[in-house]
Amino acid sequence: MKYRSLLALAAAAVVISGCSFENKYEKAADQITQAVVADNFDSVKNQVASNINITRSQLAQYSDELSAQGKLESVKEYTPCEHPGYHCFNVKFQKHMYTEWLILNDQDKVASWHFHIKNGAGAGT
Repeated sequence: MKYRSLLALAAAAVVISGCSFENKYEKAADQITQAVVADNFDSVKNQVASNINITRSQLAQYSDELSAQGKLESVKEYTPCEHPGYHCFNVKFQKHMYTEWLILNDQDKVASWHFHIKNGAGAGT
């Protein structure tokens, strides 16, 4: 009986962890997206390379665009990425789907990040 219970608990843990798994690229894209939506890069400033220069005005513009899309529902990496050297993501908001792409440098900091609304015009860095 105890063996079955342990086995059931182990199986449940695997299922739960599998549902919430984000690779490091998805995690970085998700964190950057949430920071932009919040119009506050403070939460990710240590995760972004110093060569990324997003002005306060650009951040506000990007925030306005993404905030208007409703709740951020998911950030999922897809392959192959159409941008050589980048990692590409489908970013689902309540109202629209976006695509993002980013590169992490050797220190695992975001060295480049861009976004566009799927099948339409959008902003980006």
